[in-house]
Amino acid sequence: MSTRNARQPEGPGGAVAYGALQHAIGYLIHLADLANMQGFSRAFAGTGVTPARFTALELVACNPGIRPSALATAMAVERSNLVAIIRHLAARGWIAAGAGSNRREKSLTLTADGATALADLRARLRAHDEALADGCTPQERRQLARLLARIVGAKPPARPPAQP
Repeated sequence: MSTRNARQPEGPGGAVAYGALQHAIGYLIHLADLANMQGFSRAFAGTGVTPARFTALELVACNPGIRPSALATAMAVERSNLVAIIRHLAARGWIAAGAGSNRREKSLTLTADGATALADLRARLRAHDEALADGCTPQERRQLARLLARIVGAKPPARPPAQP
């Protein structure tokens, strides 16, 4: 199996044979996810921002007043796991919790400091995304996005999202 950034391990007789894995969609997605996470770590180094923290911040920015339960659902995480993410973003002064529809559930909004931070983080994400798809034509990138969206059951965007 050859990928441009993958290390090529050596087995007893030379290069490792991948057999059925060579064309297995799930395995290729796994390798792509590893490349994505490694690149994300490099792009966001020194920020203290993880993929989950960035996702939460972006979703709060795009959905002012979102409730934590809706945010957890959108992120596909347990609400109890979201608490630490919200606390971290609030401690950085990037999001604020306001009154919600009932006493127990607050609404989340982006702060001015959060908007400033998010502008830098979005630029980092764009650079990471460009590096990840290096070697792909714009048409191939759109096709890849459509196919991945189909796999995860999401409706792909008709056109790339506007860059703030």
